[in-house]
Amino acid sequence: MGDSKVLFNEKCSICNYEIKHYKKRSDLNFVDCSEMEDKYLRKLHVRFQDGSEINGVDAFIYVWERTNGYKWLAKIVKLPVINSVSKIGYSIIAFILFHRFKLMSK
Repeated sequence: MGDSKVLFNEKCSICNYEIKHYKKRSDLNFVDCSEMEDKYLRKLHVRFQDGSEINGVDAFIYVWERTNGYKWLAKIVKLPVINSVSKIGYSIIAFILFHRFKLMSK
């Protein structure tokens, strides 16, 4: 899919493990962002050709909608209450993983 780039931290073992799985099941363009600024290390991002971006749970929904076997998950996580809870949970997990990554990379 040439219209977007999915930016993920390849040096994060958890992130890399998950993205490797999605790579096998989709045609998305996954790009390592481990050398980019911290904003990209904190959450999954999708960058479009026009320069716009989505991140976090919205980026995962984008990936799941375009990954074989995960469209059902995107539909569930788009539901209002589940979406809100998912964003809170993801923010907490992403915060922990980011700080773990920063400590480990020192």
